[in-house]
Amino acid sequence: MIGKRLRELRKGQSMTQEQLASFLKTAKSTISQYENNINEPDLGTLIRIADFFAVTLDDLVGREMTYPMAKDRGSGSVFKESLTEDESNYLLDSLTIYRKWIAGGKE
Repeated sequence: MIGKRLRELRKGQSMTQEQLASFLKTAKSTISQYENNINEPDLGTLIRIADFFAVTLDDLVGREMTYPMAKDRGSGSVFKESLTEDESNYLLDSLTIYRKWIAGGKE
């Protein structure tokens, strides 16, 4: 999974597999296995590799997914589908009533 990216990062730093293995306190063959997608590092090793190369874990594992919900999180939206204005108003009114009920009607 991370083989190609790990090789790019390592070579971008002009490092040998031996040098990276030394930093990770592992064998050169382990680095070779990672780069050839034979084995994958555990989470702790992934974090050490990402920190060493100053990249995110997403970048290290080649994750480029976008999340359509991410942009809506700041607005408080939790719905995957679009709501009509009437639906949205109904839910907001219901939420207000619920919050008052939970607070004991003190609001």
